[in-house]
Amino acid sequence: MQWEAPADEEDWKDPVVLVHGGGGQSTDWMWAVDGQQGWAELFVQAGHPTYLLDRPGHGRSVWDPQVMGERSQVPDTALLAKLFQVDEDELEPGADSRFGAVGASSTGLLVEAESAQRRDAACLARLLELTGPAIVVTHSAGSPGVWLAADRSPDLVKVVVAVEPLGPPGGGERHARALSEGITAFPLGLSRAAADGRASGLGRVPVLVVTAACSGHRNADRQTANFLSGLGVAVEHVELDRHGLHGDGHGVIFDRNSTAAFHLVHGWVRDSPTAMTPSEGV
Repeated sequence: MQWEAPADEEDWKDPVVLVHGGGGQSTDWMWAVDGQQGWAELFVQAGHPTYLLDRPGHGRSVWDPQVMGERSQVPDTALLAKLFQVDEDELEPGADSRFGAVGASSTGLLVEAESAQRRDAACLARLLELTGPAIVVTHSAGSPGVWLAADRSPDLVKVVVAVEPLGPPGGGERHARALSEGITAFPLGLSRAAADGRASGLGRVPVLVVTAACSGHRNADRQTANFLSGLGVAVEHVELDRHGLHGDGHGVIFDRNSTAAFHLVHGWVRDSPTAMTPSEGV
């Protein structure tokens, strides 16, 4: 894990924790195509102490196969191109160069999804105990651990921003084990109302689901948003093409409209009633 914060501590806003996706690592948040700044730097510039988490078994977090189980092969360029596809008529010359950059930092997926989610959630919960209440932003397969951590420690999560989260609920054929309980491999403890009438668990955390125009995630993300809403979660679903952002695939956090997508997301976070208060975290 690494972190960076604005120089003037008096101006700090809520901390932000960035949780990368599938076979990626925290560096996914540190760059974007065409020389754009990554979301990590943009959050710091917006006043947020920003924490970049390497999920257990990924990036700088050591993979121990005896403890964590096997890991899938590192995806090749062809597989990455399929995963991060962009409509052909939206591609610009040289746009596929991003697949090389993504491939260079990919580590493969942990095969035992259930235990991976348990570790992800525990790791994030421990970090949140140090940072204090934080804005948690996750991408793709990083989302199940975030849902579980937010459900476990809702008072430590201001909002969750889920960029193209793993879905649809139940996982379909591809992610049936990872999403056997809907959006996680374990039951969520939330309910519509606790004994005192307040929502409990994840139900106390506002959620923004973000979908890129050309990734093929639209239907899955709509189902995820509906699933969360059905559980009593206050959720909003933003489809970027409805805001004039076209041509991005699943890697929207480092794709062509990365900066514009960030500002759209940050505007939502800024206007969220639970976020953007002066931080008391470290």
